[in-house]
Amino acid sequence: MSALVVVAGPPRAGVSAMVAALNRPASAYRFIEHPEPQDCPAAVLFVVSAVAPMTESDCALADLVAAQAPVTIPVLAKIDDHRDWRRVRDANLAAVRRWSVRLAGVPWVGAAAAPRLGSPQVDDVLAALDVALADPERHARAVRLAAQTRLGRLGEERDRLVRRRRQARLDEAAARRRDAQQARLALTHAARRRCAALRTELLHDAAAADRSALARFPARARHRCADVLAGVDADIAAHTRQLPSAGDPELDLGEPPTQPWRLERRLTAVLGAGFGLGVALVVTRFVAGLAPGLTAAALGAGAAVGLATTTWVVRARTLLHDRAVLAGWAGEVAAAVRAAAEERIGTGLLAAETAAVAETSADREIGRRIAAVEAELRQLTRPADPPAEVTGR
Repeated sequence: MSALVVVAGPPRAGVSAMVAALNRPASAYRFIEHPEPQDCPAAVLFVVSAVAPMTESDCALADLVAAQAPVTIPVLAKIDDHRDWRRVRDANLAAVRRWSVRLAGVPWVGAAAAPRLGSPQVDDVLAALDVALADPERHARAVRLAAQTRLGRLGEERDRLVRRRRQARLDEAAARRRDAQQARLALTHAARRRCAALRTELLHDAAAADRSALARFPARARHRCADVLAGVDADIAAHTRQLPSAGDPELDLGEPPTQPWRLERRLTAVLGAGFGLGVALVVTRFVAGLAPGLTAAALGAGAAVGLATTTWVVRARTLLHDRAVLAGWAGEVAAAVRAAAEERIGTGLLAAETAAVAETSADREIGRRIAAVEAELRQLTRPADPPAEVTGR
């Protein structure tokens, strides 16, 4: 595998031309100008132009570049265009001694990556690389620096991924809470409208029910309540993008109360008898006045009309009482349905939010990347196996 060498330098120093001239098909090195964060170069070529000596900023850049690799070779480019390049080289040596501790005393190499005449003059650069990287001490230092650089970059990558996952979870939690609040508001409003319509409908039916409808009223009320709760479940499923829940227990509405009303029955009977007696007297007198000889017939007619009036008053009062009982029960049923609907809304949204807390695909992908980085960190920080002892006789 080719050793990675980074070529760097100030603007207009000829870095790109140097990379193009050094990258040969059979070369033992791979030269790049823009390294990736995960790259660990074996050496760095710092290229400056021979047009003028290095400035203070160039020296600072050289010192910064030299810290990225164990081997740094200063290269003076464009020596074919400048006859006094040796004077510039000596000035660069003096400037580097003042501003860069890492490059102080390091010999410079002259090169011409894109000469006007002839082929590129980069053999001295390759020879300097061969000598520098062949040194065992430098090679060991290069390995250590590469490992340290890789550890640092892996640590930064892990911290970045952890921060990214934490921020993504916070953003997702905030979005879930916002969506849950909006859904709760919309669902509660719709459920209350349904329950208000149910209560109005049941009260109207109870007020208009005759004796044949009184017996059917509880069953019809339960059916309407089930329809309302089914509509609430459908709304919850539409907001949470889940199937309607089939595990909710059926709402127990009970039966209409049968409260004893003996005193009211007695009062109704007394009032009915009074109305009947009064009507009977009026009818008897009226008939007797029309036909004085038909007194017996007048008494019979008055008694029949009075009895009919008494029966009608008692039955009407009984019907009104039954309607009032059903109206009260209908109000309690509507309140129970509203409470059940709000409970189902809260339970459904909580279940949806709990299910959404599970890891998303993006979260799992970040988790896999963190696991891979941590595995490589453990591999790099694992101590090397001690050499086996050789025993002899």
